[in-house]
Amino acid sequence: MLFVLAIITLLTTFVVGDSCELYVHPQYGKVGRCISTSNCAYSLDISGLCESHPTDVKCWFSALTNTSNELCGNYIDSTVFSIVGNGDIVYSVVKILKEHLSDPSIYSAAPTDKDNTMTTTTACAFDKMATAAKQTDVTITIASGFRTIARQEYFWHCYQTGSCNGGNLAAPPGTSNHGRGIALDLNTDCGSQSGSRPSCGGSAVYQWLYNNAHNYGFTRTVQSEPWHWEYVGAGATLAEFS
Repeated sequence: MLFVLAIITLLTTFVVGDSCELYVHPQYGKVGRCISTSNCAYSLDISGLCESHPTDVKCWFSALTNTSNELCGNYIDSTVFSIVGNGDIVYSVVKILKEHLSDPSIYSAAPTDKDNTMTTTTACAFDKMATAAKQTDVTITIASGFRTIARQEYFWHCYQTGSCNGGNLAAPPGTSNHGRGIALDLNTDCGSQSGSRPSCGGSAVYQWLYNNAHNYGFTRTVQSEPWHWEYVGAGATLAEFS
């Protein structure tokens, strides 16, 4: 009964600031806020979720549970927001810190334009790994994190046409593990990074990852992509590909 009353209180209480009101997503059960697009850069444009509001108000999701408690290290104070990935599932993500980006200039871009976010769980694990690597003078950075369907459509187009992104292998939109928040493309610097077995012997970053990434829950899953690592959590084994 107390829980029900708490929910009712949340849903009927207007929030001071940019928010309009709390809103329960009918499909995912997530509680979020209908926010004016002029005040929230990361509001999600999903039709039918804020019917009672003006057309310039869109819905941004934030779970009732405190997803920030999954954060640690350098991400402990990061702002958690929500974004839609594969299967229209809503994920809790944070902006990748500038020092963790291979290209810091994409930090301020919208996540629909650049892959500059990662899920809260992956962020904590990556931070632990990057911190450990830094202690051995190895700097690991992220070239591509969480991808929206729109971003994956771009990479799929590049792969199909060979007209962009080096024509690198890409999964069809809606199937990439970047859209599930577990895949990261890292700065392995293995030269041209082409062929089924790219030579990475001269890459200190790759050699460190190969020997240590599994200790932090990461492993390689695509033989021809030494930059592509996925967070699988406890039980991760030494990367299958050398």
